[in-house]
Amino acid sequence: MSQAAVIRLVKSLSKSEKRRFKLYTRKHEGEKEYLTLFDLIDQHDMITTEMLQEQFSRFHTRVSIDNAARYLLKLLTDCLIQSRTGEDDLFQLLHGIMRVHILKERNLPEEGYKELKKLKQTAARTQEQFIEYLLCRDELNYLTEFNFPGVNENKLVELQMKARNTIKDIRNTHEHYSLYELLRYRLLHTGKAISEAEKKHLNDLLLSEMSIVNAKTKNSLESRKLHLLFQSSFFTNIGDYTSALKTFYQLNGLFEKNRVLWHHPPLDYHSALDGILDSLRTTGRYEEMSFYVQKLELLEDKSYPEYFLFMVRKTVMIYQLVWLMGTDQINAATAYIEQCDISLLKAYGQVDEERQCELFFCFGLVYFKGGHFKKAQKYINEIVLIGKASYQSVIYRVSRLLSILIHYEASNFDYLDYEIRSFKRAFQYSGVKLKVENMIFKTIKASPDLNSPQKNQLLWEKISPVLQAIEKDKFEMQLQKYFDFSGWIKGKFGHQPETRLKKKRVHLTALREEGSK
Repeated sequence: MSQAAVIRLVKSLSKSEKRRFKLYTRKHEGEKEYLTLFDLIDQHDMITTEMLQEQFSRFHTRVSIDNAARYLLKLLTDCLIQSRTGEDDLFQLLHGIMRVHILKERNLPEEGYKELKKLKQTAARTQEQFIEYLLCRDELNYLTEFNFPGVNENKLVELQMKARNTIKDIRNTHEHYSLYELLRYRLLHTGKAISEAEKKHLNDLLLSEMSIVNAKTKNSLESRKLHLLFQSSFFTNIGDYTSALKTFYQLNGLFEKNRVLWHHPPLDYHSALDGILDSLRTTGRYEEMSFYVQKLELLEDKSYPEYFLFMVRKTVMIYQLVWLMGTDQINAATAYIEQCDISLLKAYGQVDEERQCELFFCFGLVYFKGGHFKKAQKYINEIVLIGKASYQSVIYRVSRLLSILIHYEASNFDYLDYEIRSFKRAFQYSGVKLKVENMIFKTIKASPDLNSPQKNQLLWEKISPVLQAIEKDKFEMQLQKYFDFSGWIKGKFGHQPETRLKKKRVHLTALREEGSK
């Protein structure tokens, strides 16, 4: 376990962090087996624990690699904590609290009290509520221990009320966190809501969240952020993308007006931009995407950890490809892929699996649209065969469907039957069968490429109303946003898919009608 953890940690370090660690270890004397371990991990783009053990034993035959890994893990975290103390307000506050306690223990209470007052100002500015209460408690303890120097009763009561109000704020924030965590848990274990029944399963959380917002309590920046995160996540996962987009705009505005909310790295702000771009994709508003892609690119700050920079680059690449495909620039999208940094694809462990799968999917979709079916299948196989995506994941489901279309278009009919049976087995217990999936299978079975125009026209008259319903269904939209499956079906029956602008109007009209109900 220590070896796997230390591999992951070393691979997440930026160049400056690696340099700082090497300088940090110069202070240590004696044998430095842990440095051999560090160099072995750093020198290989991809390395397994088995490879690491084999290579480490060549240099140190009598040294336990587990002990070296544990010690390296400790030194790396110590070094990272030391460097973050100068960069991050939270680390500075925690380090300052330790300094206050040391000064108090060494009988320097006045120096400790001066430090405590400075820390209180920083905690209030950054709205670190838990730290703020801890400092209030430390101040009251100091005053009590030294017989309330320079403090009258009114001032004492004021300090006590400040501590009490901070506890109320903490409780309010805790309630927001609790509901947001429950929402994330349910979505993790059941996937996105793709039916009215699944949507109702989340309604109790929405009602509870609204009751907290409407309560007569002071809303801190943190609680406002959590409220908007909950709302945006809820609306996205029930398919109400118009409401989700409005909420994401509010969340983005909150972050940009209050840089104090930006952590190091700013994962929440990245999540807000990702949500905006996903909602723009779903509603077909591709022309608005470049503005927010540029905002994402601004997050590529070298002071942030490398794992975060990889996440940002992958997100930028995903939405750049989405924008190019959405504006029918397939040749430009292909050129973009061929010019990209291939190390992004190799850095599998540096980002969450769903984002990694989405990047592979975008690569596969570009090649599919360009008619390069072997290349398309290669990238889709990274998801359906090699990857570890959850069966509940929408991107996994849509990748399985695209794999079926690739086999059909490439005339791999032996594989095609197997893929369809495999898909039905994989999702037979999911509880919900989407209409677009059923229509894809019916289209393939009908073999429109081999039929006469008259037969296809008869079939079209039967399926056309179903396709119209699919394009207006917000739950079907969760698959349709990745690829226009209904447009592919139309093309097979000799009916051209709607233009991008017309489709956008259809989507927006459907969303407005749903919102007015």
